[in-house]
Amino acid sequence: METKFSLFNQINSLCYWLLISSDYRTSVKLDAENDTYSICIKHAGIELYANTIKGFSKRNANFLEHELDGMVAGLLHLKQNVEQKSA
Repeated sequence: METKFSLFNQINSLCYWLLISSDYRTSVKLDAENDTYSICIKHAGIELYANTIKGFSKRNANFLEHELDGMVAGLLHLKQNVEQKSA
């Protein structure tokens, strides 16, 4: 469980960094009613990255951790691109 909280913190931190440090627009949404967790990153109105985990509360813990890891990797890739463009 602790690992998942760490991954959520990383996702939120990366999305916040992209929002503050670039002209990327980020959206992170945990929808308890629809049992989904989603992330969307846009640049100039174009969706660059989107990922949704459906059936969030019912996911196998190991599989959920793997999916969250994938989200972190995608966001880190975007962050690297932003940093390279700024350099």
